[in-house]
Amino acid sequence: MERELERDAAGFVGQVFCSGEAAYCEARRRPARHYAARFAAKEAVFKALALESGDMAAWRQVEIKSPGAGSRRVVLHGRLRELAERRGVRRVWLSMTHTRSHAAAGVVLES
Repeated sequence: MERELERDAAGFVGQVFCSGEAAYCEARRRPARHYAARFAAKEAVFKALALESGDMAAWRQVEIKSPGAGSRRVVLHGRLRELAERRGVRRVWLSMTHTRSHAAAGVVLES
């Protein structure tokens, strides 16, 4: 993630992350770690919904919100929200973590 941010931070962040996600990450001491965890969370959502992650338009349709006190929640927008609703998804449960060198996330769809 650090290499990608060094290569083209504005372009990459603008394609993949919502403005609130970028603001959250940029306010942290090591933004790349937080971007990486959110990237992993978005991929986990794609996998849970059985989507391909190569559709760049879909990246910003998954938003990881940080309402406070360490909690995180997934908000789906646009066609991904519609797809989830058609599939009976009522809630998206998210767990994510990061270390200095790794980021991981898991998602469970509740219907």
